[in-house]
Amino acid sequence: MKFRKFMPVLILVFMLAACGSDATLPVTPTVSSQTTTDTTTTNPRTTVATIASTSVAISAASTTTAGTVPANNVTPASNHPRLWVKGSDLPRLRSWAVDSNPVYKSGILVLANRAKAEMDNGTVPKGDEGTNTYVDYPTETYAELFAFMSLISNDQATRDDYAKRARTLLMFVINQAEQGVAEGKPFRDQEFSTNDRSRWHGEAFSLTVDWIYSYLTPKDKESILKVFLRWSEENLNAQITGHDHPEPIGKVNDPELVKDTREIRWSANNYWTAHMRNLGQMAMALDPGDDPDNKLGAYLANATGAWLYVFDHFLRNEGKGGMLPEGFEYSPQTTAYAIQFLLALHTAGQDNPAKWGPQVSLNGNPFWSDFVQGYLHSLGSNTVMNPDLGPVYQPAWYGDGLKYWSPDFIQAFAPLALYYGVTGNKAAQADLRWIQTNLAPGGADYLLKRITNTTFYQDAILYFMLFDPSAPAPADPRPKLKLSFFAPGMGRVLSRTSWDKNASWFTYKLSWNSVDHQNGDGNQFEFYRKGEWLTKERSGYDLDYGSSDNHNTLTLQNTAPEHNEAGAFRNVNWLLGSQWAHVSNGNPQLVAYSPAPNYEYVLGDATPLYNSESEGPVSILHASRSILWIKPDYIFVYDRAESKNSGTFKRFWLNLPAVASVTGNQTSMTTASGQKLFITTLLPSNASVTIEAASTPPQAGDVAEMDSITHKLKVEAPGGPTSVRFLNVLQGADAGANADNVTLIQSSGGTSYAGAVVKNVAALFPVDITTSFVTVIYTVPASVTEQYVTGLKPNTGYNVAIQKKGNDSQVTITLGGPSQTDVGGVLVLK
Repeated sequence: MKFRKFMPVLILVFMLAACGSDATLPVTPTVSSQTTTDTTTTNPRTTVATIASTSVAISAASTTTAGTVPANNVTPASNHPRLWVKGSDLPRLRSWAVDSNPVYKSGILVLANRAKAEMDNGTVPKGDEGTNTYVDYPTETYAELFAFMSLISNDQATRDDYAKRARTLLMFVINQAEQGVAEGKPFRDQEFSTNDRSRWHGEAFSLTVDWIYSYLTPKDKESILKVFLRWSEENLNAQITGHDHPEPIGKVNDPELVKDTREIRWSANNYWTAHMRNLGQMAMALDPGDDPDNKLGAYLANATGAWLYVFDHFLRNEGKGGMLPEGFEYSPQTTAYAIQFLLALHTAGQDNPAKWGPQVSLNGNPFWSDFVQGYLHSLGSNTVMNPDLGPVYQPAWYGDGLKYWSPDFIQAFAPLALYYGVTGNKAAQADLRWIQTNLAPGGADYLLKRITNTTFYQDAILYFMLFDPSAPAPADPRPKLKLSFFAPGMGRVLSRTSWDKNASWFTYKLSWNSVDHQNGDGNQFEFYRKGEWLTKERSGYDLDYGSSDNHNTLTLQNTAPEHNEAGAFRNVNWLLGSQWAHVSNGNPQLVAYSPAPNYEYVLGDATPLYNSESEGPVSILHASRSILWIKPDYIFVYDRAESKNSGTFKRFWLNLPAVASVTGNQTSMTTASGQKLFITTLLPSNASVTIEAASTPPQAGDVAEMDSITHKLKVEAPGGPTSVRFLNVLQGADAGANADNVTLIQSSGGTSYAGAVVKNVAALFPVDITTSFVTVIYTVPASVTEQYVTGLKPNTGYNVAIQKKGNDSQVTITLGGPSQTDVGGVLVLK
């Protein structure tokens, strides 16, 4: 497998996804309608036409996988257009294509006129080299734009002109591709249909065919069929990432497809969903009369019953909660391709669960509403100014990143809004219209610029379709949301004090790490206050191969991996003591989570992320973190680290947006606006506390553009002990404020606990999370009015006895009593 270190600069510049390769013999798809215990193997002699004539019977297991959705009484569309747009939509869309609609006159029409000029002067298609990756003038996108304009324009002569332009460009590509695979020849590369170009623009071919269908000659359709059949087979056997298609090839709606957890996780890769979209939409583009024996249409069973079946399973399990593993750089693309396919299934009348399985119904999967909420919860409360784009939101980023601002989600949110609109969820559609107006780069004032400046013509099409000029102005959906958001699939917590500009905001993440573009961010936390980050991850692309020192968590020195070539990601991860990318031992565990109005608590065990049995290093015995945010300004972080070997470093890291100073055990930082961050290190008692520049060798990859991190706080346990506990207390404060006094507290009897007192707040954590609780005795100053004791059984009663001893209070807690813990095992004493 080729890992990220081999990506060329061009791939970084144009936001490519995971790369790699495998080899798979092509197998003709077949239908599996067996029960969950059936082990029938694929029959390679079965023709693709068999699928179309078989009504798929969904097994009990696969129904559970995809959820239960009532069957839709839908009839497949028999006319054109039917992909994304239906014939019944045309009168409405044409009524919007008028000079009084700025999205038309000053948006998509400007783009269409520019595209016509580029075609008339020969730039298109001559400027298209026909490669499988980036080109300046991708012919198919011009064809797509012209095809759409041929639908919405209001006079026949204009419609004819646009359609003829679309046909000319479409057939320019098809006629060359029809000649067969030839390396180095335009539009004939083996990976033209599966590599980068196909995911960026692959929808254009099926949409253009559908949208100008009446303008295509019988010979055109024969050529299109021939090319689409080859491209479909290439998608069926794609070899871009090494994890591009469901296995075994040919099985559909079969539980065997979701037996391998690692392969299920790869279905959230952007290539996977692009192949699914392109395969499915090509299968729906031609009429039965132009697809003899339904050879092309038969591939729809694979797109729905294999690709979508596995992806839907992922969304309900590994990705539950609305977030995908690849983060803000690639997940917008992954979701966009999937939603576009689901929309096409609906407009084509092919989203019938009784025929294809419940996964074809977007409304049947709660992931999609969570997806929108997760996006809103991921954005800061304030914008920053980008010199080219205007005001942009900087999100709680995760995964690889080239540019540290939230991208335009139009390719995902517009088709989702269109789906909601045609299925009756007008409120959700209005929410997405507000989001695309106000939260996309540049905000409302830059909406038309986002249309006319796009290099993806589908963006302009989707903006036009989304913005009904007669629709009432939508309201901000954020005040309707809760203040805490949890995505269990990605172990993602996002919690804020309010939705206004002075909010405090806490983020946490603990996820499995086994696919590309993930980083060593297990047990990462971040803190945002009054419009700026006080501490956050250091965002970048392949930045030190995603090393944990960039992610506000621990680095723990392990033994050397078997594959340890200098500069390779394993070598870099090992040198820095990072969690392992791709090859970690298994899943971490989010042991406890407590959302509450005045606090947020998480206990996460990240031990498996630091070991890699497949590579050899397995010397980390334990790595867990308890973290308690007392809203709005205190964060208590208690870390446990244990290893087999002494003399190995153990370090706590905090990434900072400004230089900080260390005095004794206290670190102070002042942000650009004058806010303060104070960090008090209580454990280990002899800790080495230093500040260093953010650039940490070996430097592999790039810092994201506009990332704010400049320095790092490093807390190290001197001497490399086999076991260490870190306790750091953070305080956010306004300009000119002083740090509150912070003192260490430790239990004097019973189960071993440690914690801290800040002002009138005490927080305690178990020293060992594997030790059964019996009782605990500790002492706090009598001035303490709030106590938070963590690590107890959830929703369980405890007895609390408090005895005054001079200026202190001795607290004894035992199991069984009237004081109740919360859902995460936190006992709050006030």
